[in-house]
Amino acid sequence: MLQSIDRYILKQILIPLFMTLLIAALLLLLEKMLRLFDFIVNQGGPVEVVWKMLANLLPEYLALAVPIGLFLGVLMAFRKLALNSELDALLSCGLSLTRMVRMAIVLAFVLLIVNVFISGFLQPYSHYAYKGLRFEIKSGALGASIKTGDFTNLGNGLILRIEESRKDGTELHNIFAQSKNDNGRVVVISAQKGRFFATPSEQTIVLRLFDGTIVDLNPKDIKPRVLTFNVHDLPVDVPDFASFRERGSDANAREFTLPELWDHMRSDHENLSYAAAFHARVARAISILFIPLLAVPLGLVAKRSGKALGITVGLVLLISLHKILQFGEAFSATGSLSPYLAIWGPTLLFIFISLRLFYIGAYTVGGQPLRRIEIIYDVVSSAFRKLTQRLSAVN
Repeated sequence: MLQSIDRYILKQILIPLFMTLLIAALLLLLEKMLRLFDFIVNQGGPVEVVWKMLANLLPEYLALAVPIGLFLGVLMAFRKLALNSELDALLSCGLSLTRMVRMAIVLAFVLLIVNVFISGFLQPYSHYAYKGLRFEIKSGALGASIKTGDFTNLGNGLILRIEESRKDGTELHNIFAQSKNDNGRVVVISAQKGRFFATPSEQTIVLRLFDGTIVDLNPKDIKPRVLTFNVHDLPVDVPDFASFRERGSDANAREFTLPELWDHMRSDHENLSYAAAFHARVARAISILFIPLLAVPLGLVAKRSGKALGITVGLVLLISLHKILQFGEAFSATGSLSPYLAIWGPTLLFIFISLRLFYIGAYTVGGQPLRRIEIIYDVVSSAFRKLTQRLSAVN
């Protein structure tokens, strides 16, 4: 049963946590969405597939946003307690900082399980699905549209050109088609408009043409045959698209779940990418448990100061850890460094820094681990302001 103080602290953490997750996911998706739209337009694929690709990217972005969201949630909660003098009241009632951080650690454990599920089980499948969609768009298997104004080779000697497309491609105007067989017979068709229709056969579609002319150029005939029509059906063979590879068939460690990585790591000692990916995912998950111990002391600010220096320092540490683990995974996959050195070394250093900062905040007099950095910041900023004022006075 949660006590009142635990519920209050949990509420203060959850609000900025969910806001951070929402904003981070939206920013990452919006940045990627622009590039995906550009990719789809250039490849001539259907726009609707963009939303499927973004949905498959969401697990990867959530795995990145969860640690940052937890850090900002805990930091903002304890920063608010410190600035509103609520922290002093709780400490005077006999509650230690170690007791108050208990709820944040429980939340971190829950998010650790969520992160393991996302990065260890959901993300490999979503990454594979995303790659599959890109492959199908490039190959045209998703029904790539025929670009207006271009001559499009549909295979089997059929070339098609459409001058204008209306109503999302359902109405085609000013159509030119030319087909040529192995015997040298050429059939040229021009029509005012047309539409594509499905057929019972999955290998063929029909281009129904309206109000046009057919010119049949047969080498065996002296003169070409010219016919006019009101309606003419032109069968179009659906290209035989190559199928996408099976998940993980190219030894891509990102497409394997944690149990699969463990099995490959034990059976295939030559491919070091499996061990590197396994260690990197486990290290990222374990580091989440120590994020509250980093966030709490960085959120302890003096009421008269109110500086947000702790947010900057914490984000730099988290982003640095993420990038270092990426480099460590890459070096471990090539065999340049051992994963225990390249991955677990930075992780243990991050854990040590978090524990050290929490110890300073909870068990030392003053309890502000960034006090010296704030003093240096004040001196540097004051000198910079004076220099700026002098330069402006001279000018």
